[in-house]
Amino acid sequence: MFALSRLAEKICKKLVEAQLTLDLTDAPLEIERDQIERFYLPLAKALASRISSAERHLVAVAGPPGSGKSAFALLLCAVINILLEEEIAIWIGLDGWHFPNAYLESHFVERDGKKMSLRSLKGSPESFDALSALSCLQLIRQGQEVSFPLYSRALHDPLPGAGRVLASHRLILVEGNFLLLDEPPWNRFQEVFHTGIFIRASHQVCLAGLLERHRRVGKDEAEIQRQIDRVDLPNVERILSASRASEFIVEKEDSRRICRITRWGEVFAA
Repeated sequence: MFALSRLAEKICKKLVEAQLTLDLTDAPLEIERDQIERFYLPLAKALASRISSAERHLVAVAGPPGSGKSAFALLLCAVINILLEEEIAIWIGLDGWHFPNAYLESHFVERDGKKMSLRSLKGSPESFDALSALSCLQLIRQGQEVSFPLYSRALHDPLPGAGRVLASHRLILVEGNFLLLDEPPWNRFQEVFHTGIFIRASHQVCLAGLLERHRRVGKDEAEIQRQIDRVDLPNVERILSASRASEFIVEKEDSRRICRITRWGEVFAA
């Protein structure tokens, strides 16, 4: 059995007590104790050392859909706050900046010579209000208290102003597929982030994670397959091939478990 340090044991106990859930649903976040010891705690310590009273530190957590970014960011944020014994870190999901369904249903793009509604392509880069997200993150970096939207996977729509960054929040984890994408308008996001974390996972891992996520929110199998074929798998290809280099690479063996973290190409945790 993996022997936990006293600090890791304390953090795991508090994580279990917190009863963390995924995506504004009642699906519990699984806590794997060896993962906390080997990966989350070292990374939490590294990020905590960058917190400053002079300015906020913004961290991009990017990677392909189905790689477990949301769970990773939520858990990392919780570990940092437990480690520092104060609510100094907060995580924000890019999914809150999806255009509302009403907008997606009334706007169209050309794909392969066909006119398609943005609703049918929900999850693709075009279905996000990227410039509003960028503007919000710029205000956050400037130190302001800012409200931001949350995405409800139960309602399948954003909840405007449902989250808030307070003055006490000094470390901001921002999670999303396209945050490190090296194409416009997403390449403008590099100006707001101090640190980049990229979640790397195989196509097989991403597919398994996508199936689990879509089923968790009650989609039927035909709808799931359409979403995966039309949007999710093209996103996986696009993100893995066109994302900028980042300081930390988190390599996943499945959507939950990390097998290694590198920092600028050198092993950071294994």
